[in-house]
Amino acid sequence: WLFGGVNTLHLGASGIVFGYLGYLLTRGYLERSGPAILLALVALFLYGGIIWGVLPIQNGVSWLGHLFGLIGGGVAARMLVESV
Repeated sequence: WLFGGVNTLHLGASGIVFGYLGYLLTRGYLERSGPAILLALVALFLYGGIIWGVLPIQNGVSWLGHLFGLIGGGVAARMLVESV
């Protein structure tokens, strides 16, 4: 709602899905432990195709919600990995 255009809807759980993906990928990169990297690679293999959702190529899809979900997941991973 903050960055979206006028008369656009940003609704649904896809932002959370992108947030989880961003979290797993960033955590694997930052931790550099075997299990974290493996989980990041599995997530990328299984759900890597949804990355196209952050591009504004389809009408009616909240690509900003997807993009900020992905960024938010990465920021959350950065904050949580540093605090451990």
